[in-house]
Amino acid sequence: MREVSLTLLILGVLLSLVAGLPHRVYGEGRDVSGLCIECHPKTKEWKGGKEVHRPVATGECSSCHNPHASKHKGLLKEGAGELCYLCHDSKKGFTGKVVHAPVAKGECLSCHRAHVSENKPLLTKPLEEGCFDCHPRDRIMAKKVVHPEVRKGNCLACHLPHSSSNFSLLRKGPKGVCVDCHSEDARLASSHLGYDVTRSNCLSCHSAHASDKAKLVKAFIHKPVEEGRCTTCHLERSSALKKKGVELCLDCHQSSMASFNRLYSHLIPGRDKDPCGTCHDPHGAEDKALLKDKERRICFSCHRDTESDVARSRYIHPKVKEGRCSACHTAHGSNNAFFLAKGKGTCSVEGCHPTQGRFTHPVGEKVIDPRSGMAMDCSTCHNPMGSKEEFILRAGKDRELCVQCHQM
Repeated sequence: MREVSLTLLILGVLLSLVAGLPHRVYGEGRDVSGLCIECHPKTKEWKGGKEVHRPVATGECSSCHNPHASKHKGLLKEGAGELCYLCHDSKKGFTGKVVHAPVAKGECLSCHRAHVSENKPLLTKPLEEGCFDCHPRDRIMAKKVVHPEVRKGNCLACHLPHSSSNFSLLRKGPKGVCVDCHSEDARLASSHLGYDVTRSNCLSCHSAHASDKAKLVKAFIHKPVEEGRCTTCHLERSSALKKKGVELCLDCHQSSMASFNRLYSHLIPGRDKDPCGTCHDPHGAEDKALLKDKERRICFSCHRDTESDVARSRYIHPKVKEGRCSACHTAHGSNNAFFLAKGKGTCSVEGCHPTQGRFTHPVGEKVIDPRSGMAMDCSTCHNPMGSKEEFILRAGKDRELCVQCHQM
C-alpha cells in the first residue's frame, strides 16, 4: 500500500507538471519565447531589432511554428505564403487582377524577412534597393533620361507591391497615375499642340522609366505624331477620331492588307472594334512596329488559355520563355493553321531543329497517327508551348507517351 501511494503521488506531480505545458508551448497569444530561447539563444536579440515581426515582439513563436513536428522546413505550421495568410488577409491587397509574381508563388520571403529587419515593413533591403534584385537597375536606367522617381528607387510612387487592378501593378490606370505628380494645368495643353491630354494614356508617347529622348519620349514615334499632324487621325483639337477602327489605319497602311488576306487572319471585320489598336500603339512605342507592349504580353492578352498552360508548365519552349511568339507564328495572317510561319516545317525555322524527322521519330505524310488517322508532326508528341514533362512532351517519356500509339 505504501509503494502504491508513493507511485500515485509521483504520478500526481507529473500530471500537474504536464498540465502546465500546453500553456507554455501551445498557448496562442502567450509569450513562450523564454522556452524557445533555451535552445535558440540568438532569438533573444530579435526583440531589440529596428523592425520586429509582431509575433516575435510578443514572444508568440507558436503562432508560426509547431513546437513538435511539421512537414514544413523550420517546423512551420503551413507552407510559404499560406502561413502568412493566417494573419494577413489574402483578400486585402493580394488578389487583384494582376498579382506580383512572388506573391502568386507564395514567396513572401523573397522581399520580406520573417523575424526582424532594419527596413520597414520587414523588407530584406531598403525600398530603394529591393526591387532592383529582380528588375536590374542597369537595364532600367540604361538610357540618357531617367524618370526622377526611378532614379531614386521610389518604385511605389507608381506601382503597388502585391497586386493591382492595372497592368504592371500600377496604382492607377495609365490615364491617372501620371497626373498625380504632373499637375493638370495649361502647360500640359501648350506642350501638346493645344490638345487636352489630362485624360489620355501618357504611356502611349512617353516611357515610364527611361529614354534616350527628352521628356522621356519613346524611341519610335508614329510619323504623323512626330510631325505634329494630329489631324491626320483626330478632329481639330479633339481626341475624337475621324474614322472608326481599321478604316482609319488603312488610309495610310493599305499595303498592309496583303498580310491579312490569308486563310487564317487576325483581322476579322465586325468582331473587333479596333483590331489594329489591339497590338499597335497609334502614337509611339519602344518597338519599330509600334507594338504597344512586349510581344508576349500582347499575345497573352487574347490567348489566356495558352498563358495558363505555360504558367503550369515545368518545361517551357525557349522561344516562349523569351517572349518571341513571332519566331514561330506570323502576326497578321497565314495560310497555315495556328498562324505558323512555315506550317509543319516551322520547327526547323532558323535552324532550331534541322535534323527533325531524319534522326528522330519519323514524321510526315507517310507516318500516320493511329489515333486520329492524321499525318504525324512535331506537335503530335510535343506541346509547342510548354509541358510538365521533359522535352515538352505531351506525356511521360519512359512509357506513357509511346503506348498511346504502340500498344503492348
